[in-house]
Amino acid sequence: MTDNPAAEVVTRTTIDRAVGVLIALRGCSPDDAFAELAAHSFRFDVSLVQSARSIVAAARGMDSANGVAGVAMTSAREDWGPLLADRRDPFDHVA
Repeated sequence: MTDNPAAEVVTRTTIDRAVGVLIALRGCSPDDAFAELAAHSFRFDVSLVQSARSIVAAARGMDSANGVAGVAMTSAREDWGPLLADRRDPFDHVA
């Protein structure tokens, strides 16, 4: 625990969003999505929060210029880029 509860909430929210992205992409359980996020963090030697921020940013179509560390963003594109590229925008048909 840190001395800043607000920062903890933001961190937890970021991780929850990343888990949600993985659930949507993979159709997996929350536990499996979290395990994949943790494995990504370990494999690329970035923090769990960096991994979470990178997949959320990638899912939003953002890049490292949006405050995500270069290594984390590059590794997110490597791991999840094909899945993100295959997703279809459900609002494509809306004018």
